[in-house]
Amino acid sequence: MNLHERLRAQVTGTPTTTVHAKAGRRSVSSRIQEHQTARLRADLGHWRMALSNAENKAYPDRTELYRLYREAIIDAHLTSVLETRTLNILCQPFKVVSIKGQVEDEKLTRQLMTPWFFAILKEAMEAIYWGAKVVELGVPVDGEFSSVEAIQPEMVVPEWGLIRSAPGSTGGILYREGAEAQWLVQLGDPKELGLLHKAIPHVIWKKNSMQAWAEYCDRFALPVRTVEMDLGDEDRVEVENMLRNMGRAAYAILPPGASNFTYHTPQNFQQGVFSGMIDYPNAELSKLVLGQTMTTDNGSSRSQAEVHERVSEKYTKADKMYLRNLVMWELWDRLLLHGYPVAGFEFKWDESENLGKKEQWDIVQGIMQHSGYRVPAKYILDTFGVEVEEKPEPEVVPTPGAIGTNPAAKPAPAPGK
Repeated sequence: MNLHERLRAQVTGTPTTTVHAKAGRRSVSSRIQEHQTARLRADLGHWRMALSNAENKAYPDRTELYRLYREAIIDAHLTSVLETRTLNILCQPFKVVSIKGQVEDEKLTRQLMTPWFFAILKEAMEAIYWGAKVVELGVPVDGEFSSVEAIQPEMVVPEWGLIRSAPGSTGGILYREGAEAQWLVQLGDPKELGLLHKAIPHVIWKKNSMQAWAEYCDRFALPVRTVEMDLGDEDRVEVENMLRNMGRAAYAILPPGASNFTYHTPQNFQQGVFSGMIDYPNAELSKLVLGQTMTTDNGSSRSQAEVHERVSEKYTKADKMYLRNLVMWELWDRLLLHGYPVAGFEFKWDESENLGKKEQWDIVQGIMQHSGYRVPAKYILDTFGVEVEEKPEPEVVPTPGAIGTNPAAKPAPAPGK
């Protein structure tokens, strides 16, 4: 049964054939020789060369580009914005519902609330930054996947649908067809290089600016020490060693009567130029990953902050659509193949509004005070964790001598009768 037939079976509820793992199956990651990553000092020339290799039509190779990616994600600000976008998705609630009635199946929802499924969602978000990635599903245990393992990106050639058997090899394992296709899932577009290839120049610029600032502080921020003495004095070597061991500040040994030792800095120079050369790449990285800056940096006004917040919400909405399509069109058929009873069901994000306890209590008070209805005690217990009893009806205490309190009493006669 091909993919389209399996997807059609989801709607009709037609049973599908369950594929069981062969005993002793070796994982793909254990059959390949992974690439040893080497650290390097990145520059724009290396970035252009790596980009050219990755875009080569005859033999696309992303190895050097991924080396730059691994250097780039060390940057604290870039790491922060990447994690922010990823966490915005991983914290979103989801559910599995029937296609026809849109009724949630809580058992199926719980089956996906597992480490392996969240690992796939996280790797799928990583594919936005790194480009296409491949993950391998672990052999099911008691009817559920046991684990998920990401294949090292350097070993994947997504343009060919190939996992290399060794670094630089043109042969290996085809993951889109054959027996391994049921265990291997591609995440992301095979033609995309990911957002990180656009982040590299900004990270390099930022690191160079930080290094220049550090060198400036090393040379000009510390006071210069000078000693006047005869340069031929036999104690000169001892004095120089003493000055050298006193700290990192510059020093000079001058002959007696020498003019002042002076550092000349550029006119109108301000140290803020260094911070500006660091803040600008940070802002560009925020816009690249999040589409805006104010959710990570201080804003200038509430109205601007609200605009940036709406942009952030659009990014989150687009990411949710991307992940839902990936789950339904890439992962769902694997679930069917491996025995998950998801025929006739679909994955959806839970869009119901989540209110805080105070907001929910305000609603309860409004219902009880203004609508004439009462809120069941079970709802109070389930929502707030407070056991309550039904409020008894107030008793009417008769007033002595009041009309109607004594059945034998007669009303007083009207005046004149």
